[in-house]
Amino acid sequence: MTEIHLIRHARAQSRRSDLPDAERLLTPAGMRQAERLLRALRLLKIEYQVLWTSPLARARQTAAVLAPLAQVVVEEEKLAQDWDENFLREKILIEGQAVAVVGHEPALSRISATLLAGSAEFAESFAFKKSGLYAVSFSPEPRLRFVLTPALLKRLPCRN
Repeated sequence: MTEIHLIRHARAQSRRSDLPDAERLLTPAGMRQAERLLRALRLLKIEYQVLWTSPLARARQTAAVLAPLAQVVVEEEKLAQDWDENFLREKILIEGQAVAVVGHEPALSRISATLLAGSAEFAESFAFKKSGLYAVSFSPEPRLRFVLTPALLKRLPCRN
């Protein structure tokens, strides 16, 4: 089954005029969020053939925490920008494999809305919290398999 996990990066440093947006790192709370997500995905026995990540520091750090679940991690410049379903289908999805994308809002909400509701105009209904995940399977049409939110991750019995 073809599956994609759309993941928003974990909590990062606040925007500041003296710190370029691309260089904002995860906060200690953000590192804990990413580690909770890793533990939950291990509990669910999730593995990825490819883990795609935006080149922005906060996404790269989140992907680095999740890297043990992947055969390969690929940094893709386009994921730092606005990307669409065509890019997803042409570049990211691999038939019969599980892949993940660590990226940013609002692109993740727009992609989720397009896949699951048929239009990006429903993006507000698919807003991602930091370290949130939407699992979408394709069989052959996209279907929401599960969602992990930061609040749920805090409650899962995920110990090291």
